Amino acid sequence: MPQKPMAYSAVLFSAMLSASVQADNAPLTLFTWEDFVGESVIEEWEKQTGIPIHLVLYDDEAQRNLILSGHNAENIDVVVVDNSTIRVMSQAGHLYPVEQEVRREKFWPEACGRYGRHYLWGTYGIVYRSDKIDRQVSSWMDLLDPVEELRGHVGMLGQADELLTTALAALGYPIDTHSETHLKEAFQLLKHQSHFVETYDYIYSYVSNSPDQEDIWIAPAYSGDQEGLNELQGGNALWQYTIADEGAIVWVDCLAIPMESKRKEEAQAFINFLSRAEISARNTARLWVASPYKDAVPYIDSEILNDKSIYLDAKAIQNSTLFKELKGVDILKRTRIKDALIRYHDSN
Repeated sequence: MPQKPMAYSAVLFSAMLSASVQADNAPLTLFTWEDFVGESVIEEWEKQTGIPIHLVLYDDEAQRNLILSGHNAENIDVVVVDNSTIRVMSQAGHLYPVEQEVRREKFWPEACGRYGRHYLWGTYGIVYRSDKIDRQVSSWMDLLDPVEELRGHVGMLGQADELLTTALAALGYPIDTHSETHLKEAFQLLKHQSHFVETYDYIYSYVSNSPDQEDIWIAPAYSGDQEGLNELQGGNALWQYTIADEGAIVWVDCLAIPMESKRKEEAQAFINFLSRAEISARNTARLWVASPYKDAVPYIDSEILNDKSIYLDAKAIQNSTLFKELKGVDILKRTRIKDALIRYHDSN
């Protein structure tokens, strides 16, 4: 989920090799979201092992899945995969089993299965510019049925799952519903909202490409995105993040090894390193998202632990919904709705 100082190039392979690293130390390739691992974490791994990390970035899960299922997967050693996708990818034969830590206490312990190791977790909610919006943002309907002042200032995440999840949650329906009626209502709501939407690009990618932009004032986002957005736009806390009153939607990102990787042993060692309590806590501090490991808590600053948008309290967890695995037919339905929505938006 879910973006700054390291020199990355989105979706393209860009090696990050220290000048002191010898050419015969082949790098491990990590395929992940932009800015989803702390710089000091990478530096410590490289210092301890002498193995550099080659970062490959994605900002579209469908594109990630396409790469993992193709011949380029042999160039990837570790990949960040969401909990709702990892079982689908493993059943298709694209992932290699990862060593498990069965006795270790975790949040959402079943999320990653035997083909993944827990990495980070957080929520899917709403970011908004507090200097532009002077009213309370508390519901998905504030985003999907916006006030007139927000026309042309709304961003949406144009991925099939997230689009429908947002609309279904706003309507009070299960986010993994199979109901044609529910999906049609969600489509109508998204069509209504489309007249207010400026972009269907992921908000962090949009702002990263245009840091001086003042167009987007509200958008769906992953917890932690507000920190990156504020850094991109001057360091002031203009972007705020909120969990919708309808209940938290929880994501868990997992570390996995592509079946085609030629460096499975080193990949597992890197996963073990990222899973250490103190290293996981360091990523939490850098990225402002939650560690899945309960033994990491003593290493985490109280400000983060007490932030209810990062570490949900017991009531919020009880009322939360984990992103769900969808079957092929459900993915196809949502993709068709997404494609129809984008065409409708572009033609109006």
